[in-house]
Amino acid sequence: MVTDVNTIATTYGAILIGTFFGCCLTGVVFVQCIIYFKVYPSDFLRVKLLVALVWSLDTLHTILITVAVWQSMVGNFNKPENIDIIPTSLGLSVAVTAGITFLVHCFFADRIRKLTKKWYLAAPLVFLASLRLLSACVSTAEIIRLKRYSEFIKPFPSWVFTLGVTLSASVEFIITTTMIIFLKKSRTGFESMNHIINSLVLYTLETGGITCAVTIISLICWLCMRHNLIFLGLHFAIAKLYANSLLATLNTRKRLREDRSFSSHGDHAMPVLFPDTFNVNRSRFSKRMLGSQIATTRSLQINVEKTIIVDGELLETEGSCAGSTATMPV
Repeated sequence: MVTDVNTIATTYGAILIGTFFGCCLTGVVFVQCIIYFKVYPSDFLRVKLLVALVWSLDTLHTILITVAVWQSMVGNFNKPENIDIIPTSLGLSVAVTAGITFLVHCFFADRIRKLTKKWYLAAPLVFLASLRLLSACVSTAEIIRLKRYSEFIKPFPSWVFTLGVTLSASVEFIITTTMIIFLKKSRTGFESMNHIINSLVLYTLETGGITCAVTIISLICWLCMRHNLIFLGLHFAIAKLYANSLLATLNTRKRLREDRSFSSHGDHAMPVLFPDTFNVNRSRFSKRMLGSQIATTRSLQINVEKTIIVDGELLETEGSCAGSTATMPV
């Protein structure tokens, strides 16, 4: 690697900026975790353990990339001949990123299984996520063994890393697309439920779309500019984005319930008691969508408008009817 100003800027500069951005996202992950444990103390133990594990791996990832930048920029200060050396901590960060990615992909694959009730849609996603984890472990082993960027970009080790990042982007794209298609097909004739579905579609696009886009950009930089570390600076952010994607999905459940409750109450409303069969079906769907263990009161709002003509003058009046409410688990 030629040690000129441009090379230093696109190697040390790239990983430095990537580390700064990653540390900022780590702060977001920290806040999201605090919010989760405070707002959802009654969640299943397995979900709490998943959040704790992702939080721990994210913290470990931040430590590793910080150590890697320190070793590269401070330890090798005024030693341009060492610019080609890969710190061991940087190689380990690739495996930690893959670990976070694997956990998040398995979480969303299980969510798809619960929503669609079709395990054969989730099984291929878990398989691809496992291949991504395996390829990342091989990449980490090669980085530690070779210890030089110029060696790692050779055909053998490089295609393994390419495979891992490609699988990560592919699984994220499939998960996002599958969930959006299912949610759109789940639209009903009820405004409150459609409002929830629209919100879920928006959240899915925001969380999955950003993560997928950054992963694809990192892959493109890796394929087109292997002589610098711009791809690695972007790769530092991938682990953080996946962790935030998981936590954002969990933490938005309360907001969705509040939106649903708000949209179900209004002026001049007529609560209607639904038949037991319909009530049970809708309750199961609500559970799968929002994953809640509590029950709230739901009512269908019907506004009744009457048009009256008195002495040739058009008048509009609005009336309402009272009735019973239906309790539905959310």
